[in-house]
Amino acid sequence: MSRRRWVLSLGIVAGLVLLMGVGPEIPGSVLAGPLDSPPEAGDTTIPYAGRLTDDAGRPAEGRHDFVFALYDLPAGGELLWRETQTAVPVRDGNFAVLLGSVEGLPQTVAGRKALWLAVAVREHDAEAFTTLAPRQPVSVASVASTQATALSCAHTHLGENWIGADINAGLIVDNRAGTGDGIRGYASNAAFDYAGLYGVNLAEGPGVFGRSYGGGPGVSGFGINRGVYGHGADGVVGESDTDTKSGVYGVNNAPTGYGVTGRSGGYFGVYAWGNEDSAFDQKGDLLLAGGFGEIFVYGDLLNLFSNAHVVVDLDDDNNTGGAFFRVLDGNDAILWTVSEATGVVAAGTQATVVSTQDHGDRLLYSVEGTGVWVEESGSAALAGGEAKVAFDPVFAQTVALHRPYRVLVTPISQEPVWLYVTTKTAEGFVVRGVDLDGEPADCAFDYLVIAERLGHEAVHMQSTTLMAEEGVK
Repeated sequence: MSRRRWVLSLGIVAGLVLLMGVGPEIPGSVLAGPLDSPPEAGDTTIPYAGRLTDDAGRPAEGRHDFVFALYDLPAGGELLWRETQTAVPVRDGNFAVLLGSVEGLPQTVAGRKALWLAVAVREHDAEAFTTLAPRQPVSVASVASTQATALSCAHTHLGENWIGADINAGLIVDNRAGTGDGIRGYASNAAFDYAGLYGVNLAEGPGVFGRSYGGGPGVSGFGINRGVYGHGADGVVGESDTDTKSGVYGVNNAPTGYGVTGRSGGYFGVYAWGNEDSAFDQKGDLLLAGGFGEIFVYGDLLNLFSNAHVVVDLDDDNNTGGAFFRVLDGNDAILWTVSEATGVVAAGTQATVVSTQDHGDRLLYSVEGTGVWVEESGSAALAGGEAKVAFDPVFAQTVALHRPYRVLVTPISQEPVWLYVTTKTAEGFVVRGVDLDGEPADCAFDYLVIAERLGHEAVHMQSTTLMAEEGVK
């Protein structure tokens, strides 16, 4: 089986200087055998990038296996170090690796003035490697036992423009062994699109991406005015996949600061969209998580708009008893209360607005009593001086008919008639009537029944102190 012929373009080794390219392939293994006595490895890693093409100039694609080795001579000589890196991604011929990431580079290479790098390659999991020749001569100024000391010489990269086509990263800065920053950038420009650190992504991915594995934030911003600034179709987008957590979380520790501020030039300042499965599932668009929920308007008017209905659900978890909805005046005096215990309570009169044809809107006032009463009125007629009136079954289930109730009757007749109630039961009542001669009357009459509302039999001119809760107006 013939093997594909590969050509490796000049690679870049941080801390080392490669002086020449490579020639055609040499069949066989890149190394004669294993190291007789592997030298002590340090913790240095060297970034190495290259471009892999075949002898026709076509760039390689997919994953490839590489063998890298350092020798003391351009041919033969002593093998100083070797490692194999498998399944290295190659895209459009470009690849990047860290030499020493599999087998640590030995500390002994720091004392040598010349080294030669040998490279062999194969398509991932192919049968044999192809050796690329000749070896790369490497001039070493200094290679210390750590990456930091290897790059400690004074230098600057200001004004440089690095262009490549790496599929992993354009620049890798690894400071895991230290306690400082991975990258720190400074700038002195006031424009919003100039920054200490500027990232651009020409595809749909983010310009800057931050990730944390230690519990801290993925991205942290600190500013005199704004810690994080976002500008776009959506200025800032936050997502979370954790229960009871937030896509965006804002905290202000100042005594009068705001946790989150939203503002719009011509529309809504804050847009909230919660669960829409049901109107009563306690998964709405806005949650007030404090012990006292408060909505305050700095201006003169608070409007609640709805295209259909507005519902206030008192004591939704059914564990309070006596829960109420209340309206106060400017002096915090109670104007109007809807309570589980007392129903509707208002200061002053209770009125309903009605419209008239010739006199505009007018008020109709409620009749008020000392107890909680339910009334039913109707008409009936005497036959042979007697009438039996049965209660409407719906009315009967709303009132306490096992307790005393009132029946008021008014005759409808051209002659005087004496009407009186002889019997009252939970099913109805009996009315009898006679004329002035004592003869049974046969006339119609109107009646009004007044009974206590079921469940409120004992209510009688309650004190307003029973409506208050400690600490709540």
